[in-house]
Amino acid sequence: MKEPLSEEVLMHIASQLSKPEGADGLVTAERMAHTNNNMTLAAIGALALAERDVVLEIGPGNGSHVSQLMSKAADLRYYGADISATMVAEAAAINKKLLDTGKVSFELTEADKLNFGTGFFDKIFTVNTLYFWEEPMLYAGEVLRVLKAGGIFCLAIATEEFMKELPFTKYRFKLYNAAAAENLLLGAGFSILNISEQKDLTSSHTGEVVNRDIIVITATKH
Repeated sequence: MKEPLSEEVLMHIASQLSKPEGADGLVTAERMAHTNNNMTLAAIGALALAERDVVLEIGPGNGSHVSQLMSKAADLRYYGADISATMVAEAAAINKKLLDTGKVSFELTEADKLNFGTGFFDKIFTVNTLYFWEEPMLYAGEVLRVLKAGGIFCLAIATEEFMKELPFTKYRFKLYNAAAAENLLLGAGFSILNISEQKDLTSSHTGEVVNRDIIVITATKH
């Protein structure tokens, strides 16, 4: 039987999940890309990407999925915004060929501000970052600000019920059920288009099968 992880290790895991940095951050990003792949594709699908859409992803990690996103429609323009300099550099390295086209870029942003103009994006999405928003209502308002009127925002998270069973989520994580996430977006000024609670069958980096409950919300700006 494995010994339980120490509180110090659990705190380190939570810290890296919230902001991957350094060598450990690169390993964490690889694991997240694997375990979050289905959620990421679900969020991308919910955006209904169309030709010439300008797309923002908040917290792209190592960006290993960006090539798939760019194949969904013609002449897309993609921006990845991350608070981790390690992730910005790694995503840029992995997607060098796409960066060279001028249609993909990765930006280092602050935790409470998006460095883009008002109404700049047609579509915005984020997967498993909401737990770490330091000022959730303020940041949701920033997302609303940079979204065009009529644009779509997709938020994908695992449910509070699932997440609270993980030992490291007692550090740095703020957990949400569907109603809490919906109320946050409504409070920021979004109009809800759809809320879908789904089963996500994925696997851990060790190969263990994980069946988690996820929430995918799409919202718009009027």
